[in-house]
Order: sequence, then C-alpha cells, then structure tokens
Amino acid sequence: MSRNLRGNVRKSTKYFPNQTSIETPHSITMVLKVEECNDDDMHRVFEIFCQAFGTRHPMIEAVYPNHDTEAGRISGGNRFRDTKNNDPHTKFLKVVDTDTGAIIAKAKWNIWKGVIPPEKDLDGDFWETAEEKEWAQHLNRDFLITRRAAIKEYEGHLVSLDVLAVDPAYQRRGAGRLLVKWGTAIADELRYAAIVEASVAGRPLYESEGFEYVKHCETKIPARFGDRKGEGFIWMVRPAKK
Repeated sequence: MSRNLRGNVRKSTKYFPNQTSIETPHSITMVLKVEECNDDDMHRVFEIFCQAFGTRHPMIEAVYPNHDTEAGRISGGNRFRDTKNNDPHTKFLKVVDTDTGAIIAKAKWNIWKGVIPPEKDLDGDFWETAEEKEWAQHLNRDFLITRRAAIKEYEGHLVSLDVLAVDPAYQRRGAGRLLVKWGTAIADELRYAAIVEASVAGRPLYESEGFEYVKHCETKIPARFGDRKGEGFIWMVRPAKK
C-alpha cells in the first residue's frame, strides 16, 4: 500500500498465477484465487450472474425466464451445471476469497481445439409459453451469428469468453481481470485468437488485456415479435500470439 502526494491511501494490487493479493484502504488484505467450478458451485455461480447483470438485458431475460426469483435461480443453476457436465469444450471458473471461502465472481470460457461445434437451438421446458420459447431461441440464435462465423473463420481453433460476472459487492477488486487472464493465458499457450461479446462496461477491461474493438452488433427483431427489444454487444478479438 502507498500514499499519493496528498497523503491519501492508494490501493495496490499484485497479480500472481491464478491468484491475486489485494490490499484495501483499511490495510485488510484480500487474497483471490481462480479455480474450476464443481457441481455444488453452480447455483451460487448463477446467482452472481443474475446479480451482476440484473434485469436490464433482453437476452438474459429471454433465455433465463424468471431468473430474479428463487425458482428461476434454481432452474438456471441446474442449467449451468448441465452445460458444465455435458459440453467438453466449456470451462466454468470461479474466483474465491481465500479468507472467507466466498465465491465472488464467475466466468465461462469456451476452448475449441480444432472443433466446430454443432449449432444447437435452445430447448427444454423452461418457458411458460411456446411464443416465449420461440423468442428466446431467436434471440440466442441471432446473438451467436458473429461468434459462429468466427469459429468457422478460425477453423475451430479459438478461445471464447462466453460470460464474465462479478458479485456487485466485490467489483473493481481484480476478480474480473483474473478471470480474463486465465483464458488469455490458455489462448497464448495454444497460439489461438480469443473473442468476446463485450458490454460497454466490460470493454475497458478487455482492451487492457489485449482485446481489440471490431464492431458493434445488434440482434435483429422479426416483425412477428412486435416491439420486443433486442440485445447489443461490442465484438472484440484478441489476436493470436505469434
């Protein structure tokens, strides 16, 4: 910890492989560590996802109906667990405060090593009506157009940050950066490019870790869905290390 010229306490952060030690202005050291998730973590991981994104994103509202309710969070946690156990190209990660054991952040990375995954639609009985299910399927399908094109462009040799979320009570303490660094280290080891559909809030972090702005994307809304709102994102690519 250090002080600036005005005598104010300045936060200091030190990074280590898969963990970081963070000093707060009150001289309390928080040690954070990245670990792979296990099945028992998935409901907490989904809770963090919901807390971080709230109800502001049409994509999340459509794909995970009622995620702000107890029943919706149980359902969402189960879906995360099923993805973890059935998709061999997916890694769910958590950041743990080693002093308390609390999970404070999560990420889902996709790592494709020469594999072009099949383009599957959302399915299941999570939606109250057929129309709501169809809307979720459309939004998810349209949102993934750019990513699926990139997978084909790189012939299935690609690393993708599918989602990153930090508990609002622990934001700006280095947890998100740790999760980004985990995936970019994998990409560098494999000499692969990395991609992310970034939010406006997340863009500065990704740029600081080597991702480059490519374009802004918006999902298209067919007339049959009326005045529903689509989802936008910033498409960013981190070039492969040579």
